[in-house]
Amino acid sequence: MKAILISTVKSSKERWKGLDRLEELAELAMSSEFEVFEKLLQIKERPDPAYLIGKGKVKEISELCKKYNIDAVIFDSELSPIQKRNLEKAINKKVIDRTELIIEIFRRRARTSEAKIQVEIAYWEYQLTHLVGLGKEISLSRLAGMPGTRGPGEQLLENERRRIKERIRHLNKKLKDIERTKEIQKESRRDFIKISLVGYTNVGKSTLMNLLTHSNVYVDDKLFATLDATTRELKIDGIPYKVVISDTVGFIRDLPPNLIASFKATLSVIEDADLILHVIDISHPNVNEHIRVVEKILLEMGLSERSKIMVFNKIDLILDKNQILRFREKYTDSVFISAKLKIGIEKLIEKIKEVLLRQFVEFEIITENYNLYSKLKKLALIQEEEIENGKIKLKGIIHRRFYSYVDSSNIRY
Repeated sequence: MKAILISTVKSSKERWKGLDRLEELAELAMSSEFEVFEKLLQIKERPDPAYLIGKGKVKEISELCKKYNIDAVIFDSELSPIQKRNLEKAINKKVIDRTELIIEIFRRRARTSEAKIQVEIAYWEYQLTHLVGLGKEISLSRLAGMPGTRGPGEQLLENERRRIKERIRHLNKKLKDIERTKEIQKESRRDFIKISLVGYTNVGKSTLMNLLTHSNVYVDDKLFATLDATTRELKIDGIPYKVVISDTVGFIRDLPPNLIASFKATLSVIEDADLILHVIDISHPNVNEHIRVVEKILLEMGLSERSKIMVFNKIDLILDKNQILRFREKYTDSVFISAKLKIGIEKLIEKIKEVLLRQFVEFEIITENYNLYSKLKKLALIQEEEIENGKIKLKGIIHRRFYSYVDSSNIRY
């Protein structure tokens, strides 16, 4: 299927932003199996409430579609229902906005039942808000009845809204059942150290996870290759806990809010993390913008203060080595790797260990509780141990999340 892509900016000063967004939109379109025929940028100070773009541009696009048999016109912005309806009527082709395109990619990529349900919820919520923009329903709504009564078009629209809302309720119920099961599984992992991989989409998180855990998580060089949270064990010498690392959906600028809401359960692995690895494609021309987007989402999730390591990937593609020095100076807790060439992986594991050990606190206890003693032997790094007259004296370090074990009322210092 052939598509024309369109982005708008307010002034010529923002032209480079529009061109960058068009490049990313092209990646999204190709991920949805569109062939990009043309990329158009319009500079327009105020968006047209009826078409977003100017009427002259609408005419130009319409002529291109007719001449070259274009299948769809894809907009980088989110279109209002009226704008979408007007554009489809004027161009006589399928019109897709950024949100709809991303949802469609998610629908194609979802593999587990949880991800499929999450994406379907987002899809139906989008359809519900854009119902009035569908040509069929609009034409029906014009079949008005007598004053004070509902015409057949309005009745059909209301029936459709009711059907969609019922579908969303049904899907949310199924999702909550899955979430309850996951909560039980999470409870069984409460004594684990948890690490989460985050980053802009297609930065190499899944490749890195495979290297760190010697596993075979699905990897592909495309946007949103990973939607489902995948968790594997990461072995780190000197950490007295089982360490697990999770990979999940990549971030992207202007990620639709309903998708973020739908994937709340999946993204909860980030909220539970003791350490976040923010993976960055240092070779990307808009690396700073990608960092800003991910940091903004983490801030919105209330995770900006969480322990974090910046992992700059794809250093093998960097020609200017001073770029690495600049990023190293700016981000002190950072590591530079090439997951593809397996460069810097040992340094990353050492940095992970170093940052995790900063989360440990010293303790010294005397107790007669042998169950507690057995627990601490598993959870703490014991540096000194002495048993005399049934009393156990322990000195060591323990992760701050488990400090309650050595701070309970049955312990005498």
